[in-house]
Amino acid sequence: MVRKPYHHGDLYETATMAARTLIEANGAEATSLRAVANQIGTTHRALYNHFADREALLAAVAASGYRDLTTALRPAIKARQHMQTYARFALDHPHLYRLMMQQSYEAFETVSNLRQAADALIDVSLNALATLPGSDDQRRRAVMRHWMLVHGGLDLHLSGVLRARSDAAFITEILAIAGLSEPDTNPQEQALWAHKKDPPDDK
Repeated sequence: MVRKPYHHGDLYETATMAARTLIEANGAEATSLRAVANQIGTTHRALYNHFADREALLAAVAASGYRDLTTALRPAIKARQHMQTYARFALDHPHLYRLMMQQSYEAFETVSNLRQAADALIDVSLNALATLPGSDDQRRRAVMRHWMLVHGGLDLHLSGVLRARSDAAFITEILAIAGLSEPDTNPQEQALWAHKKDPPDDK
């Protein structure tokens, strides 16, 4: 494996991106400070100058994911576009998205760059999903209603609980459930779950 050289002072960013590459390929479970250090050609002890522990490194990667998702969503100013882009990002980056969603409330409250990245995503989502007038709480609930719907659907789709379908067909179905488009009329794609027909009556 060819190691990417880094300049002194860039170690934080280099390590974060190296960890993200490992996570995108194999998931967060297989990622450690030592593995990242080996990837970029330094010692894992050097990384402790920038990351208190493995969780701090993972939080930095999660923050980078939130920033990229926000960037992808900025042009998506309509609710349908927004939901479609959100789901596509998650499906294109399943390991990264899972890590983003696994960050604890405490992490968002204590890790400044993670909090800032999440706040930027909330702001973009408020503009697209909370278009009706209301209080701050009402507008945030409007965002959460869409997020919970798409996140729950993504979890079911990625875990294989739902009837097998392409990612594109899944997004179409999520948009229909959210009331943002018409459902797919292909009979092979309609049912979310496979179902058994009633047994024939022998009488």
